[in-house]
Amino acid sequence: MEIGSESWCTAMSDVLADVELPEVQATVEQRIGGGNGGPVVAYRLVIDSGRAHLEPVPADAETARGESGEHGEVGETVVMSQSRETAEAVRRGELGALAALQAGLITVNGDVRVLIAASEALALVNTALGQALADGEDSASTGDAAATDDGADGDRPDGPGDAGGTSEPDGPGGG
Repeated sequence: MEIGSESWCTAMSDVLADVELPEVQATVEQRIGGGNGGPVVAYRLVIDSGRAHLEPVPADAETARGESGEHGEVGETVVMSQSRETAEAVRRGELGALAALQAGLITVNGDVRVLIAASEALALVNTALGQALADGEDSASTGDAAATDDGADGDRPDGPGDAGGTSEPDGPGGG
């Protein structure tokens, strides 16, 4: 299943369906790749009324500008952009998301206060999706057809809740 695809977003949203979150509103768009002529993978994490879901963003879509109301997003949209290499390092726990931000490896557009206000919710999303992705990797390594990614392309960026890593500077921050 391709990261950011409609089926992937649906599967990850299913994981989040039972996760109770604080009553905050945030939309975090993840844009991964785009360097060296590679494709951009993009998706949004929308948190509203104690629930969260993911939605795909077409790779050729214009980057969100922090406005509300379009595409069903809630409140200010924060856009986080990073290379595939950075996303992989964060996902594997080799690089913390905060350290990547401080080093300029992840760029943030929008009101960072949205991330701060939603940090508890983002951490819970990060944990839930991180576990689902790890379970998918375990299943893929044992040949289980229920894996969330077949792992064949090796291009598996971090989880959508990665913004939650900003509230856990020493944690893996990835999904």
